[in-house]
Amino acid sequence: MAHNQQSSRFWGIPSFLVLIIINVVILIFSTNSMLVSPKSLGMSFLSIFQEGINNTVTWFSGTVNSINELKNLKEEYDSTLNKLTAYEQMDRNFEEVNRENELLREHLGFSRALEIDHINARIIAKDPVSLFSSFIINKGSKDGIVKGMPVTSYQNGVIGLVGKIIETGINSSQVIPIYNSTSFVAARFQYSRFEGLIAGLGDSENHLIMNYVKKTALTQINIDDRVITSGMQSLYPGGISIGKVKSITSREYNTSLEIEVFPTIDFGKLEYVFVLTEDKEQIR
Repeated sequence: MAHNQQSSRFWGIPSFLVLIIINVVILIFSTNSMLVSPKSLGMSFLSIFQEGINNTVTWFSGTVNSINELKNLKEEYDSTLNKLTAYEQMDRNFEEVNRENELLREHLGFSRALEIDHINARIIAKDPVSLFSSFIINKGSKDGIVKGMPVTSYQNGVIGLVGKIIETGINSSQVIPIYNSTSFVAARFQYSRFEGLIAGLGDSENHLIMNYVKKTALTQINIDDRVITSGMQSLYPGGISIGKVKSITSREYNTSLEIEVFPTIDFGKLEYVFVLTEDKEQIR
């Protein structure tokens, strides 16, 4: 039982002390003489002990430095990533500003060339309740806008009909677009001159239907023919582009043709409009 206790005490000695003792013994026996003074033995023991401590300190110091370097690298990476994200956002904002300025320049350029009296306006809100069937512009009664005025816009080199003013405030007005199911526009074909009535379908595709076109016009109307405002007994001046023919339907039980018209204006891209303040002039 005593032997086991001594063995346990032996193995309880720290391993680094064992290594120190072994190094001391090797050092002693590596000399030319077996006689070593106590002073030399003590110095040898102390130097080995100091070397062990220095190595341990060096290892811990290197480990701490490595951890600090990893932390610094992580901080630099996060900082660089944040800067990159900010630069990408600035680039997107710059592109958006350039695009908006381009649209505005195009709009204002055409505004100066437009001969009919008008007011420039920008869309500031759309009606979320009724599937965007109306929208709000940033001009109102103080700017000279009144209910019933026609609204147009300029896209792809063509001025197209947008709708009309239905309500006015001091600084804003509400516009009902031509694709609204309550909208009706007197229209005619630009070349064949047959007349009809454009009505909105009120759907998300912004489709229009032209009714009351005589069946005799069937042979003189083609796909992609342009439809314009007729100006006949209408608040809309004549000659404004409404859209192009998409399909032609002739039903036996109807006395007139049913013509689907695709709008000139892409309402999904609409940002700026002209409110026409003089409805008796013709758009050229």
